Amino acid sequence: MIIHNIFKRISIGKQLMESDKKLISENFNLFKVRKDQIIISDTEDCDKLFFIIKGSLRIFYFTPLNVEVTRTFILENEFCTNLISFSGQAVNKENIQALEDTFVFYIRRKNFYEMLAQSHVLTELYAKILEQFIARHLSHFQFMNMLTPKERVEKFLTDSIEINRRVKDKIIATYLGVTPEYFSKTKNAFYKK
Repeated sequence: MIIHNIFKRISIGKQLMESDKKLISENFNLFKVRKDQIIISDTEDCDKLFFIIKGSLRIFYFTPLNVEVTRTFILENEFCTNLISFSGQAVNKENIQALEDTFVFYIRRKNFYEMLAQSHVLTELYAKILEQFIARHLSHFQFMNMLTPKERVEKFLTDSIEINRRVKDKIIATYLGVTPEYFSKTKNAFYKK
């Protein structure tokens, strides 16, 4: 069950061997997170990689002026971590929060790297996950820097229907870099078209 859920949407063109499946089963743990619960705070090391089975998470931080910014949303069948902290390259400055009751599998950093050392297939899979992570964040960077606030809201409403349905407007506004009032006004005008 763990193997199927974790890898069903990621294709690397190779079959997992029984030894790979065993490694995953031995190292991933199931965890239930309550709505609004912070599972990693900005004051602790992000030493876990999460895979969402059911529910949603967000990663957010506070600017030096104490403005809340949502960096990303993570839904079912996606991985979640603060990659900079998880890989040991820097101190964690972000929070990971459940937006609804959520079931996740997680693996600790130490176990993760030990698992990769034992399997070339899992190492290739991790490379694929990193490629998707980089593409997603570059796309969001371009989205935030090349579109006007109105264009960002309208593109979000068109492209992110599931997130819009499941996440509060106030939180979405922190992702789009607009005020909740601006988001609500633009959203209402968009749906009246």
